[in-house]
Amino acid sequence: MDYREQQEHLRSSRAYGAICVFVFLVIAGLCLGLAGQLSARLTVAFALVALALAGSLYYTPDYLHLTVVPDKKQRWQVKIRWRIVAAVLVLGLLLSSTNQGRFIVLAASAWLAICNVGIKKLAPLRHYPAWFFATDLIMLGGLLLAAEINLSFGSLLLAAAVHLAIVTGSLQAFTIRVGTWAVLTIVFSWQLHHNDLKLMLACAALLLITSVINLFLVSRAHKKNQMNISAAMRELVEFTGYTPERIRELWEISNQQLAKNWEVAAIPQEDRERMAEWYRQNSELYLFAISAYNLEYKRIKSNLKVIRFARGSCLDYGAGNGEILLELARRGHPVTYFDVEGVTMRFARTRAQQHGLTMNFARTKDDLKAAAQQHGFDTIFSFDVLEHLPDLPGELTFLSSLLAPNGVFVFDVPAGSTKAHPMHLNHNLNVLDFLSARGLKDRRSFSLRMPFRKEEKYVFEA
Repeated sequence: MDYREQQEHLRSSRAYGAICVFVFLVIAGLCLGLAGQLSARLTVAFALVALALAGSLYYTPDYLHLTVVPDKKQRWQVKIRWRIVAAVLVLGLLLSSTNQGRFIVLAASAWLAICNVGIKKLAPLRHYPAWFFATDLIMLGGLLLAAEINLSFGSLLLAAAVHLAIVTGSLQAFTIRVGTWAVLTIVFSWQLHHNDLKLMLACAALLLITSVINLFLVSRAHKKNQMNISAAMRELVEFTGYTPERIRELWEISNQQLAKNWEVAAIPQEDRERMAEWYRQNSELYLFAISAYNLEYKRIKSNLKVIRFARGSCLDYGAGNGEILLELARRGHPVTYFDVEGVTMRFARTRAQQHGLTMNFARTKDDLKAAAQQHGFDTIFSFDVLEHLPDLPGELTFLSSLLAPNGVFVFDVPAGSTKAHPMHLNHNLNVLDFLSARGLKDRRSFSLRMPFRKEEKYVFEA
């Protein structure tokens, strides 16, 4: 994967996203202006929903539906809808001024929660977007037709439902159906209550424009994602000899199979030799798990941020498929690969040879010590690795000893064992205190220091 090309795509996506958000906010503002005198509470609610939807539109390319695991976008939809339930309940109660309004908020929250549970239990995964949109349309259409919510605010909520349905569903045909039904709901609501014709047209325009914007942004991101998948598929087909169907299957099941294999092996944490052998034996599954992970926009963005730290000679400790090192080699950095000997190492070597890139391969820690004595490493990376190793203090001490003066050590230590990743070990170590006591300086940016971040990325300077 060419990360310079990915960077340009993301930059252009941001530009297109900003233009689309501007258009959306203009139409939403027009709907608000034509709605006449609204209470301060309703105006605040309208503004909050409009800003939330604008932000979601702007970040459309980052959605988890851009993945080689088909079910992931549907599982993500269930998660995001629980957050919507919480937002409706909390903000709705705070902004309601009457008992009738509070009752409607409670009823709407209950409806969304029941639908979330029911659809998850009863509907096929591929039909989630259609079922969720249908239940949203029933609720919002009922409230509009009963004149329980303002037409402009109801239209904005329908636009949000349209957005969520499109980013988690199929594209052209689904977009047309979703937008059409939403617009018809607005038209019938206007006819029933004889609202201002200009307002009705503005609300219909809001829904149509939201549908078109979503179709454009999602289609564009989907097209780029398919290009990335095709390139990765070609590499894997050539390297493994597997069919595309088999590779897609392994992309989907590799993580679950790794978790199952780890549970079956039941390796004691102190048995390092058996642990290393297990990783060698399962390196092909890791080949596909890592490949699938690197195709997600979330990971692409993360790698782009990580690459910015690179300076001089670079080591990736636990380099997997060699994704980061290949890009750094393209940019002229001397690079060294270290991981267990297995399928992932052979794949990284093959990729480097095919692209005409120089990559040094170290097999033992003694090889790394020898390389460090010659020149030291200006940058050391280690991602999704240290949580797998039993002696975290020893690994951190060893890696920091390989740094050249003023060298940078960039790594993460994800949280311990989970159901999806039982091979992650539970380390009770204050990484900041441990490395600071050894003279390394914390060089994390302000965003990396935020306590609410899910990922624990660290940046230290020797």
